[in-house]
Amino acid sequence: MTGRAARDQLLARAEAARKDQRWVEALAIYEHLLAADPRDDVAYRLQAVTLADLGAAYRADELRARWPAVFADYQRDRIEGDRIARAIGWGMAYPENPDDPNAELRRAYDALLELQTHPERTNWEKTRLRMDSLMATNALGLYQQTIDEYEALRREGVDLPAYAHGPAGDSYLALHRPEDAQLALERAVALDPADVDTKILLAYAYLEQERFDRALPMMRALVESQPAWIERAGAEADQANWRRYRAEMTYAQMISFGDDNARAQRILEPLLRTGPNRSSTQAAMGALMYRRGHPTAALERYDMALTLDPRNRDAEMGRVSALFETGRADEALEANRQVQLRYPRNLHAQRLQKEVDLRTGPMGRIGWVKGRNDAESPTGSPFGIEDHRFGFETWTPLIATRWRLGIVGDTVDAHFRPDTVRYRRIGGAVDYRYHRLGLRLSGYEVQEPDLDGAWTIDASWMLNDSWTLRGSVADNDVDTSLQARRAGYKADSVSIGASWRPSDLGAVDMRVKHLRYSDGNERDQASVFGRWRLFTSPHLMVEGLGSGWWSRGTHDDAPYFNPGHDAMVTAGLRFNHMIWRRYDAYLRQRLDLEVGPYWQEGYGTNWVPSVAYRQEWRPAAGHTFEYGVSWSKPVYDGGRERRIAFDVAYRWGF
Repeated sequence: MTGRAARDQLLARAEAARKDQRWVEALAIYEHLLAADPRDDVAYRLQAVTLADLGAAYRADELRARWPAVFADYQRDRIEGDRIARAIGWGMAYPENPDDPNAELRRAYDALLELQTHPERTNWEKTRLRMDSLMATNALGLYQQTIDEYEALRREGVDLPAYAHGPAGDSYLALHRPEDAQLALERAVALDPADVDTKILLAYAYLEQERFDRALPMMRALVESQPAWIERAGAEADQANWRRYRAEMTYAQMISFGDDNARAQRILEPLLRTGPNRSSTQAAMGALMYRRGHPTAALERYDMALTLDPRNRDAEMGRVSALFETGRADEALEANRQVQLRYPRNLHAQRLQKEVDLRTGPMGRIGWVKGRNDAESPTGSPFGIEDHRFGFETWTPLIATRWRLGIVGDTVDAHFRPDTVRYRRIGGAVDYRYHRLGLRLSGYEVQEPDLDGAWTIDASWMLNDSWTLRGSVADNDVDTSLQARRAGYKADSVSIGASWRPSDLGAVDMRVKHLRYSDGNERDQASVFGRWRLFTSPHLMVEGLGSGWWSRGTHDDAPYFNPGHDAMVTAGLRFNHMIWRRYDAYLRQRLDLEVGPYWQEGYGTNWVPSVAYRQEWRPAAGHTFEYGVSWSKPVYDGGRERRIAFDVAYRWGF
């Protein structure tokens, strides 16, 4: 066999190996031929093309640059495009410089833009560069630019591959356009049904449209479709299937977004045991602990995540909110400063900054209640025929990370026959919060019923994530009976209380209060209120309610409602329904149904029902309106009353 014939036979063998994707065998043949004749242009060209097929884009382009004349235009363009695509992929991995994480990606994108200026490129490769640019601009946070290019390609009728639809879908999601994201991602999944990450993005597109009915079954099916372990022939041990791990992690997080945090935790805990050294899992558990009302536990998880990977962005950002919740505003602001320096263009960092601005900016509340009382008793209702309550508080932005100054005031009135009693006060307040301690001092000028003064001191101490202690002292307490004020009396008070919140599923609030009236009467009150979640779905939660209340007074002949002893126990249900939600905006409705026996010394026991309906509307973050109506039939001194009340309130700030 002649040398030429042997060469041709080897080239044929290499081509057959290439068709079977036996790249190493083909490369070995080309290297053998080039060792025999370094000027063999066919072997040289096919060696570079095979390296590109194998994914060694940088090496393939080095070979092309050394002997460009042996490559056809389409081969040259393809190899150069492969190098750019590979550079974009590496630029999206862990950065060389964590202080500038997008430096490599920007260099890759700049190289792509430079390559687009070459007029000699084939039309297909020009189009391919445009498609590859979608990955780069999306990863760089240039979401509108990504969408503009994607929509231009669609208008031109380009048959886009799966990898081009995915970045467009992610960009639509980043710009709060989940309907458009859904269409793009459904196209990607149709072209590549095995792509787990694109399916996860599609589930998020459903979720952000509040379509939990589509997102959760889809994620459950994705988890079930992935085996926990991958078996490989000849391998000594099976390999963990991290695609299933990612799917299961996402499934747990989506369940948590539907407020079923207990179930999400049951899914996450085995994953933590499987991959305790995975930073992303620790960060996910931190986010879940935060949503469950455990900010200290969340901080521990975030710190573990950052120990494992100091560049975990989710943990860095999550720490900011958790630090605020534990009262460490100074540390939270410094942590946020670092986040903003490291991720100046990141959309999640920008949203975090908006949250920080709300937490540290001005805040306040204004509320109004009107009640109508129809009493069977000849003495009438303790609240009169009609009563009103108006209150407001407005606070400055955070001062020196711990202080706020405020203007506060209340007006309470009741219309009796034939007169109206009104208590009106306005004043200033100082609020101090640091770590676990909270203090507030308020001083008022009382303008009605007589010129007078009033003050309150409130304190709180967070023992841990579950327990908070509270106490207050008040001079000329706003909760003094209006019947007592009608008779010319006022009351001072002291109270202590505690709140127990073991998780987001329930809470118990307890308080004991002592009032000392200016006529010498002393009233003691003790109350407890609890709630516990009975049912959870993404848009409806049902809670069981329970309360107990007891009081006593020392004067039997006081000219106001003042039972010697009385007590009440109630049980009920609360239905909390999300009518609609669009990111930070939502409309929620709540229905409370309660009933229980009320006992008063000398008058026996009567059952008291109550119903309350309320809506909460948040048109945007930092602005919340509440309004509702309530109905009840309380009993005073044996006489039943029908009470209907309307209320409205507006809160601003965090």
